[in-house]
Amino acid sequence: MLRKIPFNRKLLSSCIAASLVLGADVSLAQEELEEVLVTGIRSSLDRAIDIKREAVSVVDSISAEDIGKLPDVTVTDALQRVTGVQIRRDAGEGTTVNVRGTPQVAVFLNGEQYLSAGAIESAQPDFADIPAELLSGVDVIKSSEAKTLSGGMSGTINLKSRRPFELVEGWTFAGLGEINDGSYVSEKGHKVAAFAGFNDDKFGALLTVSESNANLANYRYGMFNDWWYRGYHEDGSWPGYPEVDVTGDGDTNDAILGTIDYGITNRTSERDRLGINGTLQFQATDNVELIADIFYTKMDQYQRANGLVADNAWAEYDWLKPLQLTNRGPSAEGHTNEDLYTTTVFDLNALRVTAKAESRVEKRESLNTNFQANFIFSDNLTATARYIHANAENNSTANIADANITSGAQHGLNTRVAGVEAPVHPSGEGPGRVLVHADMSGTYPSYVYPDGFANELSDYGLVSTFSDLNVNEESTLDVFRFDGKLEFDNGSFEFGYRYHSRDVSREDYDFIAPFTDNDADGNPTTAYAKWKDSGLAIAGDGSDTIGKTWNFTELDSMGYIHQLSDFGPASSGESYYFIDPEVLDDAYGFQESLYPGNTTVINNARSYEINEKSHTGYIQTNLSGELGVPYDANFGVQIVRTFLDIDQVIAGPDNSVVYVDGQEYPGIGGARGPAIGDRETKRNYTDFLPRFNVSFDIQEDMKLRFAYTKTMTQLSANDLGLGLSLTFNNNTDLGVFEVVSGSQDGNPDMNPWRANNYDLSYEWYFSETSIIAAGLFYFEVDEYIATQTEPVQGVPDSDGVVRNNGIDVTSRVNAEGGTIQGMELGYQQAFDFLPGVLSGLGATLNYTWADGEGGDNDFYGSRMPIADYSEHQFNGILWYEYEGLQARLAYNYRSERYIGKPWNDGHPAAWWSAPTSYIDASVSYQFMENYTVYLQGSNITEEYEESYMQWEDVIVNQNVYEARYALGLRVKF
Repeated sequence: MLRKIPFNRKLLSSCIAASLVLGADVSLAQEELEEVLVTGIRSSLDRAIDIKREAVSVVDSISAEDIGKLPDVTVTDALQRVTGVQIRRDAGEGTTVNVRGTPQVAVFLNGEQYLSAGAIESAQPDFADIPAELLSGVDVIKSSEAKTLSGGMSGTINLKSRRPFELVEGWTFAGLGEINDGSYVSEKGHKVAAFAGFNDDKFGALLTVSESNANLANYRYGMFNDWWYRGYHEDGSWPGYPEVDVTGDGDTNDAILGTIDYGITNRTSERDRLGINGTLQFQATDNVELIADIFYTKMDQYQRANGLVADNAWAEYDWLKPLQLTNRGPSAEGHTNEDLYTTTVFDLNALRVTAKAESRVEKRESLNTNFQANFIFSDNLTATARYIHANAENNSTANIADANITSGAQHGLNTRVAGVEAPVHPSGEGPGRVLVHADMSGTYPSYVYPDGFANELSDYGLVSTFSDLNVNEESTLDVFRFDGKLEFDNGSFEFGYRYHSRDVSREDYDFIAPFTDNDADGNPTTAYAKWKDSGLAIAGDGSDTIGKTWNFTELDSMGYIHQLSDFGPASSGESYYFIDPEVLDDAYGFQESLYPGNTTVINNARSYEINEKSHTGYIQTNLSGELGVPYDANFGVQIVRTFLDIDQVIAGPDNSVVYVDGQEYPGIGGARGPAIGDRETKRNYTDFLPRFNVSFDIQEDMKLRFAYTKTMTQLSANDLGLGLSLTFNNNTDLGVFEVVSGSQDGNPDMNPWRANNYDLSYEWYFSETSIIAAGLFYFEVDEYIATQTEPVQGVPDSDGVVRNNGIDVTSRVNAEGGTIQGMELGYQQAFDFLPGVLSGLGATLNYTWADGEGGDNDFYGSRMPIADYSEHQFNGILWYEYEGLQARLAYNYRSERYIGKPWNDGHPAAWWSAPTSYIDASVSYQFMENYTVYLQGSNITEEYEESYMQWEDVIVNQNVYEARYALGLRVKF
């Protein structure tokens, strides 16, 4: 299909707009030309290579094969094919990305900041929010120009939506419909999308709408609660853990690595997405073009779980009996006088076995708008003015219901009603513990319970339910910018100013309910509790406890119970009873149905407000010429002046008092303490960011590039705004929750990420769809963000009494910087020289190696890399396109990823995610010119992600993802 593009007006103004968008590199044309529009894998690779070849900076690109068709199921899946890009998954779908080993990546929409509801507090969005059908392509900018908006330390991702003037004249319509399914879940999902566009050369409009539903399996096995890994000491320093030589080495100066709970979990994620992209484009005069864009996304996500979990009731610490041991020696810091032992086969003398039910619901919504005017003042001077307004909300709730299968007598969890004391769940297992055999050495962890365990509905009783970590997040963004370009012989001069204001607010809250009892003097006392635990007393010693145990036979009559045997590939065949997590989706409604009078209380330690303002100016010179060989270069400087206003609330102690309708009540059972003060931090700083890029055409088909860029990435709002949170253990001897540690998750005085980046690359374009590329990169990072643990004195237990000699508080701080260096290799070729049907073959291969140090040390004192960093990544894609038939087989490998450093009660160790290998495939066939039927498969080998603690055989947990398949029909006319 041929069309003639009139460059004298439409394309000229479009190119002006593109050239003035930050990060774009588009040359103006002055003549008529013919363009052949083809669609398919080969054409998308052609366009991606053209973008890379013509850019002066280091850029990789993904181009949609056609309207509404990126080459993978999600935006993130497509990005993982790009050299140097690594992704993270949630329920098997790609969500966030790293570039060259680090997550300090900025994401733009059409060259400006994009505000995502899935990651309100950070610059990088959760790509799960973004339907791929709304995009025409994605650029990964690895070396910034002076005009490129600051935000990415290691790279910038620019999402590109379509513009009407890119369409053929007249009307264009396209649509798709698909059904999707997984290898584990039984519920099928769907996707429908529609596109309509009009272009008459002076006025254009388009609208894309995408709606989808997906149900995803995400089983989890192993240590249940993240970061609660323990080093159990033989010396009796833990309550209820007597001094004993567990390891049999003749002393009591050792510790054993374990955790508080182990289990198997059925987890599913249901995601309902809606995306709308609309654009109006108007050529008002020969010299003025107007553009208006809206980009709307909405996602409702329901993460539901049922799990059978054995634990120590957060009370006793001698419950793990190792059946084999490995001595790892003493740690380099912390308890350096103890040897730490690990075990992969052990028995658990479980004080408690719980049938858990959880529901986490997120309602995300964002709207990004762009109003833009492009001006031609003369043959040499052009300009663009833009106003961007965006707002995003993320409202999430968490609802948890724990049912005991054990009685509670094992760990002193009793009820008192009218002065009569009894185990919380007398119809459950007796006072003895439950022996669970655990084996973490196989393909999947296994946990074997006694024969006949928990096979009756009456064996279960709901003893605890609560709703906490509920969050309302909101952000607004306003940007005004002006960009100008003055052309001269062999080059141009660009300049611009940008004003930016962003507000972020976070409100973290819990549901608390009232309970009333008589105090010791016979006076009625009402207290509010978050944890509605059957064994929790209202008002001092001897008082009745706050609630009854809800037996499952009673809850079953209310429609709350279901039976489940599906725990994925590690299923034992046994079935158990659980509260149906769909019942928990309505957090308030469920809590209110059992314990009326619920109200909210703010978790002040995790709530904040932040205002960020910045003024940005840049100047940039672009030059073309010859220095022995042809070259293109740009150099300039960007200056960013940042103002931060951070409002935090100082929280009083938990379980003290709460205020409901202006009246003070005692707070019990984890009720958050009131605000006792506030802290406002005002800061400002200035960044000078010089940048230089040069590209040499050493031969007609070969390029040599060099770049130096100074970059700055703002910290996430959570890094700045979160306050001190305390952790309590149940001390049954004292009848209180004893404070054991703290976490200062935010620090308003931390500095942003800053780095000096160097790039050197070589590219050989040996055919239109073929390239061999090699590159070296080197980052000098000024400061890392690391964690430090220091003792803090005077922190009280839940009853307000200080009983400790100081607790360890882990906080986030700036640490001494370091370097990241690496290499990228890429190869792509279309084998069109082969005869007949073989000419449709092609291949893409790329490899990235990155090496760098972060601020943490591991168990032996070795320096760890930056969190979320992998040293090696490889992509291999075999593709085929011939006479309407298309097929792709893609392989992605990522080496081990550093997660972080848990303290492990004085034994710091490195927590790693093991290497992963994902295989995806797709096939499609075009018939009757306008119709294409397609089949896609992702993770077709059912890869799972496994984490381990310091040593590869010390498995922490596994997230098991399913294979996903989609069958669909695409039309265009």
